[in-house]
Amino acid sequence: MKAINIIKSMGKLEWFLAALIAITLLNTFLGEQFSSTTLVSILIALTVTYKGFIVIDHFMELKGANKNLRFLMRLYFVIFPSLIIVSAFY
Repeated sequence: MKAINIIKSMGKLEWFLAALIAITLLNTFLGEQFSSTTLVSILIALTVTYKGFIVIDHFMELKGANKNLRFLMRLYFVIFPSLIIVSAFY
């Protein structure tokens, strides 16, 4: 009964935090289990991009901030994972 009350009392940020933790655990599982480093690098880079967008919008609260600042922060989480993907092929 206590666990149900905890789940019901979780707010939006707690759900996003739980999703970020789950994605991090998924990335750890992928890194440990798969032998294809290229595929794992691509999947991890894509999840890093998604996690970055969640952090920018919900934890840094830039969803309603200056559009240029939000664009630059999002660009950071597009460029660097893209470089990870490119480096996976070399």
